[in-house]
Amino acid sequence: MSTVADEKAREKAELDHEKQLLAEGDDLEAIEGEYAQQFTKGIVPTTDDPSAPSFTVRMVVMGTLWATIIGLVNTIFSFRTVTFSISPSVAALLSYPMGIFFARVLPRGILNPGPFTIKEHVLLYIIASSATKPYGIENVITQKFAKFLNDPEVNYWNSILFIITTQMIGYGLSGMTRRYLVRPAAMYWPGVLPTVAMFVAFHERNTQETEEVKAVGGLSRYSFFFLSLSVAFVWQWFPSYFASVLQTISLLCLFSSSKTARFLGSSSPNMGPGVLSISLDWTTVSYFGPLSSPWWTSVNLFIGNVIVTWIVAPLLYYRNPFGNPTITRPTPYRMDDGTTFPVLNSNSLYTNKGRFLNPTTMYDKRDYSLNQTAYDAIKPIYLAPGFVMTYTMSFFLLTSGITHVALWYHKDIIRQTKEMLAQVDEAQPDIHNELMKAYPDIPEWMYLAWLGFWVVVMILVGLLTPFKLPWWGVFFGLALAFVFIVPSGIVQGSSGLQIPLNIITQLTMGLLVPGQTVPVMTFKSYGYNIMIQALNLSSDLKIGHYLHINPLHMVFSQIWGTFVGAVTNTAAVWIAIAYFPLDTPDWRYTGHTTFYNAGAIWGAIGPARFFGPSSPYFSLNLGYLLGILLPFLPWTANKFFPHPYWRFVHFPVLATIVQPGNPGSIVFSTLILAFIFQYLVFTYAHGWWVKYNYVLAAALDSGAAIGVLVATLTYIRIPSSESAANPGLPDFYCTGRAWNDVFGS
Repeated sequence: MSTVADEKAREKAELDHEKQLLAEGDDLEAIEGEYAQQFTKGIVPTTDDPSAPSFTVRMVVMGTLWATIIGLVNTIFSFRTVTFSISPSVAALLSYPMGIFFARVLPRGILNPGPFTIKEHVLLYIIASSATKPYGIENVITQKFAKFLNDPEVNYWNSILFIITTQMIGYGLSGMTRRYLVRPAAMYWPGVLPTVAMFVAFHERNTQETEEVKAVGGLSRYSFFFLSLSVAFVWQWFPSYFASVLQTISLLCLFSSSKTARFLGSSSPNMGPGVLSISLDWTTVSYFGPLSSPWWTSVNLFIGNVIVTWIVAPLLYYRNPFGNPTITRPTPYRMDDGTTFPVLNSNSLYTNKGRFLNPTTMYDKRDYSLNQTAYDAIKPIYLAPGFVMTYTMSFFLLTSGITHVALWYHKDIIRQTKEMLAQVDEAQPDIHNELMKAYPDIPEWMYLAWLGFWVVVMILVGLLTPFKLPWWGVFFGLALAFVFIVPSGIVQGSSGLQIPLNIITQLTMGLLVPGQTVPVMTFKSYGYNIMIQALNLSSDLKIGHYLHINPLHMVFSQIWGTFVGAVTNTAAVWIAIAYFPLDTPDWRYTGHTTFYNAGAIWGAIGPARFFGPSSPYFSLNLGYLLGILLPFLPWTANKFFPHPYWRFVHFPVLATIVQPGNPGSIVFSTLILAFIFQYLVFTYAHGWWVKYNYVLAAALDSGAAIGVLVATLTYIRIPSSESAANPGLPDFYCTGRAWNDVFGS
């Protein structure tokens, strides 16, 4: 255990060293590469055996099996009120004993090349990971679902084709940006470290532990993983089935039943901001990845959410600067005096009378374009204050991400571009780059050819299927992706957070084809999905880079997993709509509703009407300008008062807020866990942190996911009974009855 004095001395030495590097030049890669080593040292192996089997028959069979399961389950889970997905880590977990079993019982040969290796294990994980729910499935759900557009032309086969195409284009982008996002040591991708740690735990005999880790003693990583997973699985039954009150505990409402306290403390998915509320449900707490994101990321997230969701959004409700009408949507939430509970975070649309608006009422039923007469009768359309702030911060995040990366990373980007064009090795190679030279690389021209082929297919999909998109929209979306992929990838690779770039796609297309709902939604799915897919693939490539997997094998696994995923994700939509308890408290398909309503805002109504000079929300466009200007503050301060910590004042991360429809308890819960594990344990018990932290993160994800799945299937057959611990409403003791009414004062 480190003492406070030891920690202060270590921190001073690190700061002095970073200041020296800053004084020698503005290039951040050396500084951030050394910073990244704090998180990777002792976790990521620095040796490799190129002769170890990786691409095997048993790997493909197991990977296909788990890709099918993951693809089906995660798309079904996307209909939950708080979207939660089963991590591909579950596939890695349960496939490990299968791999050991096959290695022991199958005859040696093509089916059994020998012991089950870490490389096989990683590749089957990549197959399963590539099958997770793609963003493009939102288009399928919105057009297919009877509660939304109910488009009869959408069928299973054209949906699969649309999904595959939007994903495959992302592969080309990912391959062409490896020099920027995968190979630099500074791009250490915090989000993948729990996965790497998990594989090291399974195969740790292949790695060397540091003396600091050896001194920790205790359980092996493998035993610790299974113990933590078991505890998480058992615990998850309580918030998911037996005691839903644990999903949110609003501390303000625990100590006061006043109207103000109940409004501010409420963490119901649609009601209040959740000030000081906490959650004991890992599927909620894990929203921002508090055990994988670095401490500075969690601090930025907390500050941004406190300012925006705890302060500004409630002020917008009380002061009503946009002239919002009182929302009169029927709701089970009531104050003690019978008055309607305030609606702050709804992701729905409302008419000028405050009535709930189903966008289809203002559509032309033939092609889902805007019916001007119907729209004129209910305009302007209003949003709840939380939804207003979501769009404001999305505008801010879009421009601040570009500005932040341009200011801090422009020299790195220029240098890496020159290296790519000249086809020379990186100027800042690390041990993993050296080890990867043992494998044949895939040249950029092959990725470019792959990209070109699927662009042609996308043009045909846009012309011949219900997912309408003009041919020029395909090229325009590709151009946007080229502009934003590197900046957003750098933010994700250094902070662990992915910038939501869906705003730029729907904004630009909404301006070009106003009133056209389906083309705008399709362009959003296409343009955003190819960026997200590229970043997800880059994330997988970083895992392969850390664990030294043949790039050819990695790419095959990704492509195969994508094909399997397209089939299973699409099938899951039909299954969820037909058989799952939709419209119950835990299954309100929040994320899909947001996409559906966004189609009305950016498509049918269009950004010129919704955010134009005559709109109540015209002032929100200031978000773009502030996003350009504010990142100059820490960058300028660093010029006059050089210090390594200025780069941690990260406005794109500050602008990442909890989305409407999700419980506000995410905010405080994330900070508490991050403070414990990413600051206290990281600082004063670093050996334990290195050995167990990322293993714990993967185990909690896996155990909670299995627990949610089994509890949900149980609930379908045997619904849990209501009680004081299991009330019928989310955050019941703020939005329904006060704690004292049930438990006494």
